[in-house]
Parts: sequence; C-alpha cells; structure tokens
Amino acid sequence: MSRSGYSIAAKRARYEMLALETENLRLAVLRKSEASRITEYFLENREFHRQFSQTHTDDYFTVPTQKKYLIYDCESFLDGTLVPLWISLKGNEQVIGRVSFFNFAFGGMMSCACGYHLDKDHTGRGYMTEALKGAMAFVFDEYKMHRIEAFILPENEPSINLVKRLGFHYEGMRKSYMHINGKYRDHEAFYILEDDM
Repeated sequence: MSRSGYSIAAKRARYEMLALETENLRLAVLRKSEASRITEYFLENREFHRQFSQTHTDDYFTVPTQKKYLIYDCESFLDGTLVPLWISLKGNEQVIGRVSFFNFAFGGMMSCACGYHLDKDHTGRGYMTEALKGAMAFVFDEYKMHRIEAFILPENEPSINLVKRLGFHYEGMRKSYMHINGKYRDHEAFYILEDDM
C-alpha cells in the first residue's frame, strides 16, 4: 500500500523525466534544457545558501555547469543512484528548491541519504516539510528503502526542527563530514525508518 503525501503526476512536461505532486507543489527530475532556470535559482540564493551548502567555485553558478549537473542528474536517476527532485509551486515553473536522495545502498542495507535547500523567499511556509514528506514517501514506496539519513550543521536549527517534525531520530555527530563555506564541518546525523512513516 502506498504512503500518503504524494502522487505520481499523470502528465509530464517534455523537460521532466519524472514528476510528483503534493498538495501545493510539483517535484520533478528536470532535463538539461532547464539549466537556465536552475542557474537563476542558484544565483538568487547564492548568499542565502552559502552558510549551509557545500563550497562551490564561481563557475558552478553558470548555465554550462548547471547543464552538466542536470545531465548527471538524469543519467544517475536512470541508473537508480540518485533521485533529484526540483521543487516548484503547482502552476508555476519557477524553481523554489530541491530535495534529493543519494548514496543508495541496496541488499542488506536498503538505505540512502537526503539533502535539500529552498529559495530564500519561500521559507517559513511549510513548503520543505511538504516536499520532503512527499518525496520520502515516494522513495520508501518505489525504491523499497528501509532507512533514510540526513546530515545537518549543528547551528542549522530550522533544518534540525524540520527533520524532527517529520519523525527523524538523532543518531550522533558525523565528524568533518562536508566542506561548507570554506572548511570541513561536523554534522549532526539523523535517520528515519520505513515504519516511521
């Protein structure tokens, strides 16, 4: 039986490889043709994301680089190693965020990790709660995952509150986990199990 919180869209745009719908949002795997939209999103949020996102050089914020990332997204989605979902409001093509699932381990583990970010002008409205809940339900249903992990900077209280609200459990500290804003940083580790949803 499928979990609630999402549906697979019956109709997809030509630039979508997959589209999910939640109450207010559309979550889609986008093709390389959408590189301009993605670049605009990153440029608009460069400073806002800087304190919590992995370190990027200037060329990351260009259309050619984002086109390469979207090609990688699509190829990885097809081979089952990445679920890269770009978020927009229903009826509006503006990209307002992303939730992705990666580091898939199958066999005896059946686990993956998730990451997410949101547009600075769309925070505090419940959109990421809705997006992550729907996307996790899809991954648990379609990929038969047992466990999803999230790694968050200790000072990122909104993100920690988000995962707690969704039922994640605290597991401990992941030392020197990711290069953020110029240096490697420790992250708090959280997990959620298929039976938690």
